[in-house]
Amino acid sequence: MRRNDDYLKCCDAEGKGKLATLYAAFGDVRKDDFAGWWGRSKQKGAYLFAEQQVDLKLQRLVTKADWPQEWEGNDEVMVVAVNMTIGRRKLQSYFAKLLQEEHKGKRGRRAMGTAKSTARYKLHRNYTVHNLKVMLATYDAWRANRLLPTEERQPLWAIGESIKLVRTAMPERGDDKYDITAKHNVMAVAVSRYVRQAKAIIANTALGIFPKSAL
Repeated sequence: MRRNDDYLKCCDAEGKGKLATLYAAFGDVRKDDFAGWWGRSKQKGAYLFAEQQVDLKLQRLVTKADWPQEWEGNDEVMVVAVNMTIGRRKLQSYFAKLLQEEHKGKRGRRAMGTAKSTARYKLHRNYTVHNLKVMLATYDAWRANRLLPTEERQPLWAIGESIKLVRTAMPERGDDKYDITAKHNVMAVAVSRYVRQAKAIIANTALGIFPKSAL
């Protein structure tokens, strides 16, 4: 969001403008105290991105009024009618079978794009902090290069080398011209890919979508 020019303009205008609704949720992000913004004081991180858990473990329904409206279409809640004249052991076997069929708990990390979310701002996809840091560093280096006079600008491969983006494409003593050309191509492609993805993520922050690397 700190790389999004439209959002920064909204911060300059103290929350007025086309991104006013987003500003009301995220506030002024220009300060360097990210930890304070995220959690120490206003708990914005939890407020914006935490899942809103269903406050229910087990509950007996006596009348129709005991069925809350928010349960309608909610696949996190299953309502079951139990015939209490059936023996306990038999009911337990029925319930175990029902759970096996209906409770689709799976090991591993779920894909964010397909996972049901109750967060105010759902994460668009799985990500790693390391990858986002590398992407941001690449974008910042590319942007700084764009601000230079035309005659001083470096090619993409040189930007990649300056931040050691692809370790295997860094120059080494003994590289011949073919090695150098191949490594420059690898580095340039990597820089181009990261910059393209970063541009999309930055643009999508103005839509309240995090992190989406495609427009």
